[in-house]
Amino acid sequence: MSKHPFRPLRHRNVRLLWSAAVVSDTGTWVQLIVVGSLVAAGTGSAVRTGLVALATFAPQGISSPIGGLLADRFDRRKVFASTLMLQAVMTSVLAIVLGAGVRTPWMLTVLILFGSAAGALGAPSYAALQPDLVPPDELMAMVSLGVYSWNSGRIIGPLVGTVLALSVGPAWTIAFNAATFIVLAIAVWSIRQSFLPQGSNGSMRERLVDGWNGLRATPGCWHGVVVLVLFNLTVIPFMGLIPIYARTGFHGGTGLAGVFSSVQGVGAIIGGVVVTVLAASHLRSQLIQWIVGVVGIALVAYAFAPTALTAALSVGVLGAGVAALFVSTSSVVQRDAPPERRGRVLALMQACMGVSYGLGLLMISALGDSISLHVAFAVGAVMLPVGFFALTRRSKQWRRAFDGQETVVDTEAMCHIDPAAAAAAA
Repeated sequence: MSKHPFRPLRHRNVRLLWSAAVVSDTGTWVQLIVVGSLVAAGTGSAVRTGLVALATFAPQGISSPIGGLLADRFDRRKVFASTLMLQAVMTSVLAIVLGAGVRTPWMLTVLILFGSAAGALGAPSYAALQPDLVPPDELMAMVSLGVYSWNSGRIIGPLVGTVLALSVGPAWTIAFNAATFIVLAIAVWSIRQSFLPQGSNGSMRERLVDGWNGLRATPGCWHGVVVLVLFNLTVIPFMGLIPIYARTGFHGGTGLAGVFSSVQGVGAIIGGVVVTVLAASHLRSQLIQWIVGVVGIALVAYAFAPTALTAALSVGVLGAGVAALFVSTSSVVQRDAPPERRGRVLALMQACMGVSYGLGLLMISALGDSISLHVAFAVGAVMLPVGFFALTRRSKQWRRAFDGQETVVDTEAMCHIDPAAAAAAA
């Protein structure tokens, strides 16, 4: 495995995609911070503020499986570019509504929900084409580039969003986000390469069930998804609650929320670089164990931070840990996913993450409103190591699943169609 974290950038297509993704991700974070702060200031509710973040990520639970079907049937490049243009249209509608003076939380949330659903349709195609852009030994570094892009946006976006919101207002600020989707779509169309998957037959239900069986039968994919779900239930909700935590915990507004998000982004980039380098000389299972311990401690420190400075330092460590975990586990899923089912397997991974994030966000925000966010975050910090311990005790092959260099497939499971899964897919 290559330990150079930026080696994939030597490929033209990767440079083209990554540079445009930085612009687009910046726009996304501009929108998250600006709209989240508007709702936090207008309602003072952790649940309503959390719903804005939930609307950004929850559509993965519904749209991603459909996007996975598209990714395994059509040219993945064209699917991704088309959904980016759809996101641009939906975000433009949100900008128009804000320009008309609408600040109703439920309406803003619904519009964000539709835009995010369009993005979730294209996400499996983007994830599925990544292994075809680089050699296998650069795949983890390729996944890390996505972390750098997303978190560069997290660093720059809140600062840009704060300046734009104060200078031109929220409507034009969201219009900026709409323009960034067009920039990324142009970059995708400029790639001179086809990403046509192998043909897959059967009805939609049969193909979804086939993708689910592929996920369940591949230990690396299944264990990776389980760990990601655990993190989304217990730790990741703190991200969507940064605006309300900055306001209720430290009497801050958009500026402080932007600082917290930016510090988290810096930490995430550092975490992505470090874990990519360490993966060349350490077992993946060992790295994941370390990450669980560090993140649990950092979340407790964030929950009971006495000052904004302490909270900012804690959120930087959290950002590093979460990014390191995502790079470690999602690259395993991409590594082991069967090529002909890759789109559906990755779509199901994203769907599981979206649903678990939604559930975790609702749970943590409800605890925050009924008791306090300090207690809510502490509960998540306890649930994380407990859940990871239960996973490692239950599964005897979890280390092999993460560390194995070759895909180990349970052929018997591949031939079995779970009636419950088939019913759910239908």
